Amino acid sequence: MGQIDTSDLPPVLSKLLAPWLEAIETSEIGMGDHVTAIAAHSFMSLLHRIEMTPMLERSLVDARAATDTLAAVLDYKRAVPLRVRRAARHAIAAVIEALRDATPNAVTKELGLGW
Repeated sequence: MGQIDTSDLPPVLSKLLAPWLEAIETSEIGMGDHVTAIAAHSFMSLLHRIEMTPMLERSLVDARAATDTLAAVLDYKRAVPLRVRRAARHAIAAVIEALRDATPNAVTKELGLGW
């Protein structure tokens, strides 16, 4: 599987997504709680930085669900089916696509983190 590219996103969004992407890509058996915690943190951080649109909200919710499924499989199976990891990768790629059109919210702008 190729690397998911975030280079065209604003730096603040790339930094917020990086741990989530790494968790999807490198997680192994028994790391479900870790994956869930990282996804939750990145998810909430993104919610606090961007103006939410229906498409962006849907993609974030779908990515959380796919990541939570991956986490459950990591904790309860002896092997991770490739399709589960691919589903999580596909969902996070949809988030990245939606974030290309995202705008910073007022708090983000006030903090000087806007793009």
